Formats: sequence, C-alpha cells, structure tokens
Amino acid sequence: MRQDLTDRYRTTDIGVVKINNNAITAIASIAAMEVKGVHRIGGGASKTLYELFTKKGGTKGVKIYSTENELKLTICITVEYGVDMPRIADEVQENVKQAVEKMTGLVLSGVDVVVEGVRSPYTAGEKI
Repeated sequence: MRQDLTDRYRTTDIGVVKINNNAITAIASIAAMEVKGVHRIGGGASKTLYELFTKKGGTKGVKIYSTENELKLTICITVEYGVDMPRIADEVQENVKQAVEKMTGLVLSGVDVVVEGVRSPYTAGEKI
C-alpha cells in the first residue's frame, strides 16, 4: 500500500528509512533527460561553474521545496533548437513526477519546469 508521504523519513518495524535530497534530485535529473528534446539539466556555463563550487554534484538544476504538507520540485532545463517547448516541458513534468513517486513512494504536489535556454544547432567551428 502506498502512503501519502510528504516527509522523506519513514519509520518501519525495524528502523527508519530516510530518502536523501540528492537521491530525489538525481532521479528527477535522469527522468528529465529521458525526454527527447532535453539537451541538459541546469543553466549555462556560468551557472555550472557557480554550482560546481557551491553545491554537491548531481543536484544542479533541480531544487526541492517542502513544507509540512507538500513536496514540490523545480527543474531547470536547456532544450534542443526547434522543439515544441510547451510539449517538452509537459513531458518533463510528467516523467519526473512519475519517476520520483514510483522510486521513492513520496507524493509530489507539483513539478515546475523552467526552460533556461536553447541549444544552438551550430557548433563553434561551423559557419552559419
């Protein structure tokens, strides 16, 4: 039976189970990257460098917000040029919500998606 948990701690007959935020953000990142059209999780190079020095690896681009009654994620993505951004964002929301809830047993009250950028189809060496 699935419990309606918003707390990441669960007491069992033989102890306590704790789901670390890093595990939740890793699941969310992987689920978002499964959506075709998502290029990257998180922001550009400057944000990546900032996060490299201020956060633990694997959590960039995903933030967890929790209160007594709800657990919500915000995930920032960069998409490929030419994709349907609203459709991609909807798919990311659904895939992340399903993956996190299935793997953790937690119930998310929401998944916000922020499209922070678009990957250019041209590489540095190509002419436009």
